[in-house]
Amino acid sequence: MNRLKYPAALAIFMVWVCASAQPSLDWNSLKNPVYSRQGWSIKDSCMAEKDGEFFLFFSAFNFDRGQYRCYVSGVKTQDFKTFSEPFFIWTGEEGGWKGMCSPNISQISDTWYLTYNSWGDDKSKPNQLFYAASKDLEHWKKDQPLAAEVTAGKRSIDAAIAFANNRYYLVYKEYQTPRMAVSKALEHGWKNLGTVPGAWFENAEFINIDGHWQMLITDRGHLPCLRKIRNDGAKDEDWSNPGEFVRLEIPLQKFNTVERANCAFLLDRRSVDGFFYLLYSGRNQGLGHEGDKYFKLGMARSSDLKTWLAPFSGSGL
Repeated sequence: MNRLKYPAALAIFMVWVCASAQPSLDWNSLKNPVYSRQGWSIKDSCMAEKDGEFFLFFSAFNFDRGQYRCYVSGVKTQDFKTFSEPFFIWTGEEGGWKGMCSPNISQISDTWYLTYNSWGDDKSKPNQLFYAASKDLEHWKKDQPLAAEVTAGKRSIDAAIAFANNRYYLVYKEYQTPRMAVSKALEHGWKNLGTVPGAWFENAEFINIDGHWQMLITDRGHLPCLRKIRNDGAKDEDWSNPGEFVRLEIPLQKFNTVERANCAFLLDRRSVDGFFYLLYSGRNQGLGHEGDKYFKLGMARSSDLKTWLAPFSGSGL
């Protein structure tokens, strides 16, 4: 009996150690928006956590050298109250681009992959997809072309990847049409799987929830929706034809009265504290692209993906 008892106890202890190594958020002391930066409009956010820190990545729209630009940047925090200075700002200038935009993060084995696209809508040089790879979330091998076989010469944005069935799956937008592709290798060999049905589709994320693959996307009204991959993605064609939209009902607050929860990203921390956390962009003024300078990052959490609670956002709503 001892041969069974002690290994079981050790396993329970190791689970406790791993969980306790993750930061415990003092939710009641947080305030929305959780992150903003003077002069920046912050959108397309995503996050990961490692060794007691959260790493946030996002598009930073700003006026720089007399022009409106967009860069991909990253910051760190342990508590969503104090944040590091940006530990990188990728402008795209090294590759002759006007900017970089729309990061999304995926962990595959022991490596994190940040997918993103060039920015600027230059007709002679349409936006293209890229990825960066890291073992520690801080040091990145960046600006590696992604799925050039199917995207070259076409405006391509808003990429996200998943690894299943010993293959990589990629969703992205070709102009304004959502597409799905598949490959056995991230570096090459991509093939189109077709158009993803749905009239509105932005900023996708693949997430596996309780053994079922789902896509989080920005739907009509710039609101977050989940779509379950059919048959849990057993066949390639299941990925390009996901199920119905299930909208996430994010609270309306003082900082997000004009756009409530644009460009959202979902993190499953149930093994740590029992909650899903949603990071999203909200604004309370401005219209059109120029109004992007008003976007700030908010956060909400839920134990069941149905009822969402957000931290305090000041007086008003």
